Amino acid sequence: MPLLLRDFAAALDDAAATTSKLAKQKRLAELFRTLDRTDLSLAIRYSIGRPFEASDERVLGVSSRIVSDVALQLTGASPADYRATTIQRGEIGEALSDLWPKDFIPVGEPLTLRDMAAAFDRLAATTQPMEKRPIVLELFSRCETPREACYLAKVILSDLRTGVREGIVQAAVAETFAVPLADVLRAQLLQGDLEHAAALAAEGRLAEAKFTLFHPMQFMLAQPIEGPEDAPGDWQLEDKLDGIRTQAHKQSTGQGDRIALYTRTMDRTDESFPDVVAQLAKVAGDWLIDGEIVPWRNGRALPFAQLQKRLGRKKVPAKVLREHPAVLIAFDLLYLNGRLLMDEPLRERRRLLVELASQYKDLIVLPETEATHVEAVAAAFEAARAAGNEGLMLKDPNSPYTPGRRGGAWLKLKSHLPTLDCVVTAAEYGHGKRRGSLSDYTFAVRDGDRLVNLAKAYSGVTDAEIAELTTLFKSIALSDNGRVFQVKPQLVMELAFDQITESERHASGFALRFPRIKRIRYDKGPGDIDTLERVREIYHSAGNLGRKLEPVADLPEPTLFDGF
Repeated sequence: MPLLLRDFAAALDDAAATTSKLAKQKRLAELFRTLDRTDLSLAIRYSIGRPFEASDERVLGVSSRIVSDVALQLTGASPADYRATTIQRGEIGEALSDLWPKDFIPVGEPLTLRDMAAAFDRLAATTQPMEKRPIVLELFSRCETPREACYLAKVILSDLRTGVREGIVQAAVAETFAVPLADVLRAQLLQGDLEHAAALAAEGRLAEAKFTLFHPMQFMLAQPIEGPEDAPGDWQLEDKLDGIRTQAHKQSTGQGDRIALYTRTMDRTDESFPDVVAQLAKVAGDWLIDGEIVPWRNGRALPFAQLQKRLGRKKVPAKVLREHPAVLIAFDLLYLNGRLLMDEPLRERRRLLVELASQYKDLIVLPETEATHVEAVAAAFEAARAAGNEGLMLKDPNSPYTPGRRGGAWLKLKSHLPTLDCVVTAAEYGHGKRRGSLSDYTFAVRDGDRLVNLAKAYSGVTDAEIAELTTLFKSIALSDNGRVFQVKPQLVMELAFDQITESERHASGFALRFPRIKRIRYDKGPGDIDTLERVREIYHSAGNLGRKLEPVADLPEPTLFDGF
């Protein structure tokens, strides 16, 4: 019998109810063993929170508004109650579970995972939002239990938040078929999808997994270091550019060349960079290149802000392409004409990349240097900064390419800006396991007799500290909209960051790039926070003139500061 959504939801709830990763893994393995190949693939897919295979680029195109409209119709909840419950629960799926009528009478047969898959195919093929709504309504109308409605919403919106992460599902697949986890991970890496790896495991054919292009894989990551003295040994040195980390896949077919660009979020970004696609189209062969898309003019990388007008656009105007040119700087070669290179040492991958670039002037590879002592690393770092680049990469020339790992084989050295002492002016509910806590904070500095916001951060504090801060901020709240609390400017925190950028959206005129909380300064009061003048000094001393980055969203400006 096909797997019912009701039974799938029960298994996921069981797994979510325990904090033990092994227990979660065991519960999923118990479910997977009962399934045929079709339901196994769907259960794996939906457990991770994807409506389609990882290598399937289709999207449902179903907004939270469509789901909310259907939820209001079927639950009979008032918009105010629905909004309040969604804010309290932190997501639509769990809100639906709370609001679903206990006496709800479903329409039609019980919903199976196969029914969901068929409906998802229809949704992806439907372009008009109004034509999607009846399909979504039909799906939810077949949910008898609150947990069915909950998980249906979670999968549709790709917002699972059950604590069952992909690593647990991978381990469950290995346990299901009594195979080494490393073999499952390797097959998934090569073929691009855990479902395909599970199918091979079921047939005892994991060793037969072959690499295929056009599925994004995890990038190899670098470990930050504080200074050159932290990097003894032999290294390959490269300037660290401030751009968008990108995987470029190319394959020549009888119908022409196919090129895809993937970012670290595993999203396609071809449409934002047609000039980069045209650049790479001139490089013959089938290959997979790891590199960085950077704004580029006259043989030099420009400030990152030059890319902002490109991002998220389906069609980039000719004027923007002309005024904000971009290129891919290649620094690693992972596949070339049928040869998988990830297990080869970096020295060999680099040799092949340079050899390929020597044949095509449109493939840009920056020079590298070798360093065997700390003084050479320090000199290369200063040269990189003098050239206007972000810092320095140190790579072990004997290292293989290990996707998703941050270890000692690759290191990154960036300039360290001073920290800033800022006061919290707003706190809002977080997401996932922090959805019931005020864990996202807005920060301001002093400008005369007023406060001006310049950052929003959530990383760097522990769960225990967040619990204490939630109680504090609710007690000193000046106002709230149910989600965001404007608070009395009282608590000071020390912020670290990667860069200060100009911003026309904030009264401060600046924003912090990648801010994170270094520590809570209970020893300081609001009169001790840093000033806008100090922000300007750091900005100019770091050589940031002309660097502008528009934040994703406005930060609410605080009230006048009366804490001096």
